[in-house]
Amino acid sequence: MAACAHWLKAEMDLLTPQLVIPVGKLAIAQFIAYQSLEAHIGHGVRCRYAGHEFDLIPLPHPSGASPWPRQEPGKSLLRKALQLIAAHPSMMALATLPEVQDHL
Repeated sequence: MAACAHWLKAEMDLLTPQLVIPVGKLAIAQFIAYQSLEAHIGHGVRCRYAGHEFDLIPLPHPSGASPWPRQEPGKSLLRKALQLIAAHPSMMALATLPEVQDHL
């Protein structure tokens, strides 16, 4: 991960995101001290990375190797995380773009 850190910083500098959605334990751990999926999925947190402040809403890895997202509490926490993402101002702003509206 250390070998790719400069690319992540460069992306943050270029995009200055208001919302970051890390997918999986390794991605989550790049932004916050990882505890467990139950501690992070379904919860948003304000974060600072590479001089940028943003909202972080983690998701579990979709590999299918883990049954966690298909069993409780993972199923409910994943649903909650997706609702947080959908309600985030950044996502709401995307819905107003003409190129997005053409696909709704």
